[in-house]
Amino acid sequence: MATYCTDQDLLTYRSNILDLGVDDWEKQRLEAFDVINRMLVARWYNQAAKVQGVDPTLTLFDPTKVEDGALTRLECYKTLEFAYMILMKDCPEPDGFERNMDLFAKLFGNEFDTIIGMGLSYD
Repeated sequence: MATYCTDQDLLTYRSNILDLGVDDWEKQRLEAFDVINRMLVARWYNQAAKVQGVDPTLTLFDPTKVEDGALTRLECYKTLEFAYMILMKDCPEPDGFERNMDLFAKLFGNEFDTIIGMGLSYD
């Protein structure tokens, strides 16, 4: 299944990220894709569908109806957050990977709130 971003998109935010030891980037992107879609259903789609006279329990959210590129940055942020969570060390002091994980979690939250506030182009 397609996601909202590609490996190449990730390089926009971290030029060396693909070389840092994450084995399966597709798995990380799919996990981010799933989280984003669940959050969109919970915080946007259910309400937006009802406003349009659509029962969201009968007509489920369809990621293919999201405007191309609208969620690329969002998925990059969540994918990188997950990647840095895998890479961080188990130690009492935060390492660089953990700090990057926190950075991308914050960027994701801000971007998600902006998208919800502006509305999402959905066919």
